[in-house]
Amino acid sequence: MDLLTDFLAWAWPRHLNPLSWYIRPLFFLPIAYFCWTRRPLALTGTVLAMLSSFFWFPAPPPNETDPRMQAVLEMEKDLFTDPTWVTWLTLPLAPLLIAALCAAFWQRSLGWGLVVIDGGLAVKIAWTLANSGADGLATVLPLGAGGLAMTAVIAAVARWRGLRLSLVRKGAPAAADRPRAASETM
Repeated sequence: MDLLTDFLAWAWPRHLNPLSWYIRPLFFLPIAYFCWTRRPLALTGTVLAMLSSFFWFPAPPPNETDPRMQAVLEMEKDLFTDPTWVTWLTLPLAPLLIAALCAAFWQRSLGWGLVVIDGGLAVKIAWTLANSGADGLATVLPLGAGGLAMTAVIAAVARWRGLRLSLVRKGAPAAADRPRAASETM
């Protein structure tokens, strides 16, 4: 148990580094790609990298840490060290988000994948604001900007690659697959 306590005492201050916050949402891009291309080994590596990313960066100097971010992390730390019904209710949401994201892109449903990303980030922002008050606004930029960037990149790549963005039922031809009417070719 001392080993775990020592590890958390070493790792937790590194989570205060803003780079730790900004990088985590970006892992959704390779997760989506590896699910789309059905590469389970690469997907597993990416998920493990995402789980370990909170301690990749050095701990920031104490006077350079945003006090609001520190308050949000203290709130999270309190939820995990002294669990309540809120902890047990919300703890499964992160793995469910990753599972839903993987399922959507594994089934090659680009529209549902984007819905899962945006919905998951919206729930995370709302949860943080509800549990940490005004201090939670410090997380809106990394989470919101990360979500917008991911959605924009996925949509741009999909458009560039000619992938379908709509949530059409299976078997229905995409607009690019339908034969053109004579009036559309002129």
